[in-house]
Amino acid sequence: MRVKARAVILQGGKLVVSRERRRGVEHVLLPGGRVQDGESISEALIREVAEETGLAVVPERLLYVAEVVGSYGVHDLNLIWLAELRDAQLAVEPRALVALDSPEGQSIMPPIIDQIAADAAGGWANEPRWLGNVRRPPVDPTSAAVPSAEPWSDHQQRHERE
Repeated sequence: MRVKARAVILQGGKLVVSRERRRGVEHVLLPGGRVQDGESISEALIREVAEETGLAVVPERLLYVAEVVGSYGVHDLNLIWLAELRDAQLAVEPRALVALDSPEGQSIMPPIIDQIAADAAGGWANEPRWLGNVRRPPVDPTSAAVPSAEPWSDHQQRHERE
């Protein structure tokens, strides 16, 4: 299992994203990546966001915990943080911004844009939420349902009773 730290960074109502090409196909992602040995989650988040976007961020708080368990041995645990730009006046390049309700937003990985949009509009939960395995089936990526968000404390209590 790989542990990844990812960031939700909003600027002007849009989400900051990173883009990468794999096998000639562009992927749009929440900025972040793998936590290295000996590195804290917040250190990894700051480093990865800087590497992928050139932006300096301040991690605010943990929003979501989501797994991506898929074919070919993929098993990622994503710790998704709300983060703020260190310099709030800094202009982010337009290509790095995606509207929460745009068609392009639906392609963002991990696929939790609907949860982010709902929480950004209605207010962030007081506790981190366990989203479970959010991997979209490869056959029909448009059919992915919004993952149900379970407050982390409810998830922990339920599993402690089992």
